[in-house]
Amino acid sequence: MKILIVGAGAVGAVFGANLHQHKADVSFLLRPARKELLDEHGLTVCLPSSEFHFQPRSFVASTLQAPFDLIILSNKAYALDGVINDIKPAVGPNTLVLPLLNGLRHLDVLDEAFGKERVLGGVARTIATLETPTRVVVSNFRSTITVGARTTEQQTRAEAVWQLLADADIEAHLAGNIMADMWDKFCRMAAVGAVNCLLDGPIGAYMRSEAGGEIALQLFHECCACAEEAGFPMSPQAIAGFERILTDPSSSFTSSMYRDLKAGLPIEGDHLVGDMLQRAKAAGLVHTMLRVAYARLQTYNAQLLAQS
Repeated sequence: MKILIVGAGAVGAVFGANLHQHKADVSFLLRPARKELLDEHGLTVCLPSSEFHFQPRSFVASTLQAPFDLIILSNKAYALDGVINDIKPAVGPNTLVLPLLNGLRHLDVLDEAFGKERVLGGVARTIATLETPTRVVVSNFRSTITVGARTTEQQTRAEAVWQLLADADIEAHLAGNIMADMWDKFCRMAAVGAVNCLLDGPIGAYMRSEAGGEIALQLFHECCACAEEAGFPMSPQAIAGFERILTDPSSSFTSSMYRDLKAGLPIEGDHLVGDMLQRAKAAGLVHTMLRVAYARLQTYNAQLLAQS
């Protein structure tokens, strides 16, 4: 299977390294400046217990020609429109697209661009940071990909993608209901990203404030209500487990959105908190804390735009 990974940031590098290490036919789509850098220095993935350096085979958008069997999207959600235009030459009659983006909004956009029959559902779980342009540091011991069919007709091909990932020693899961898995992650990431950014600190820090835990739980419950309204409710056990995570006074965890915000980078606020807020409004659900958190993210975006 001929594979193209869009981006070599944290997510793309972590799973692309596995595929490269296990001799898969994998290439990366990069921006010209990043391709030049990686062509010279390669890419290093630092796991908690090991380190892997490799020289990725890569393309820029202007050199993409032959269709790929599988295109894995590991880019940020706000870059999707440009990515769609870039990968069109690589999409052939039998190409599958596996998006590992945060949120859900991207599914409609990709369906419109390439047809729903080509677009699988996917969830990536890792805690990784692009420490330098050529070095990715992974903090957790288990990085996983969940893949699943969104239509009955996709099932056989989704299984083939899952097997490919598993053969590359990736902890891969084949979902029976991929939309439920995607909603689960959507709720978690929107809630923790919103509270980290709104209260400007990791979990343990906001838990030392008077109302930090209450705010975190309210944000999460507003997200859970959206998932239930959409027909994909989180289980009571999953809700209780994440409530404990959000209110752990000893936790130093921060979301990727918060880390991007603190670094002065673009964020996925529109695609996580903003999209969740719009869904809550449309369904007539309580959205008080989502609205407050989204105002914080919009303020940040306005400041970022003014500086550019």
